[in-house]
Amino acid sequence: MYELCQKRARKRAIPATPTIVKRKVPRRRRNSDYRSREYLSEKEVGEVIAAAAKQGRHGLRDSALILIAYRHGLRVSELVSLRWDQIDFAQGLVHVARLKNGMASVHPLRGPELRALRRFAAGGCEHRLCVRE
Repeated sequence: MYELCQKRARKRAIPATPTIVKRKVPRRRRNSDYRSREYLSEKEVGEVIAAAAKQGRHGLRDSALILIAYRHGLRVSELVSLRWDQIDFAQGLVHVARLKNGMASVHPLRGPELRALRRFAAGGCEHRLCVRE
């Protein structure tokens, strides 16, 4: 039986005994070796917002949410849980319910944020700003 396996292995050019090679996984370099900083500049964020506005059918929503997240330092979970009743257009405020033991707070909305949210709201939206599909 062993000899038969040996012959078949030779015919298919498969080694009779597998070779074992001990390989090392290369260590990951520090982030500072890859890039000089860990954040986006205001210009880069503007480019991301402009690109998001041109992509897909929810470009207006995406660009508005990126702007809000950037200006107010929101986590993704805080951003997607925002509801329209948390935004006060008359006074230009947004009520943020912080997660991870953070305290709820009220943030002022500046001109570009208000304009982006008003354009987004004019499209007839759901209860939440971000609805999963």
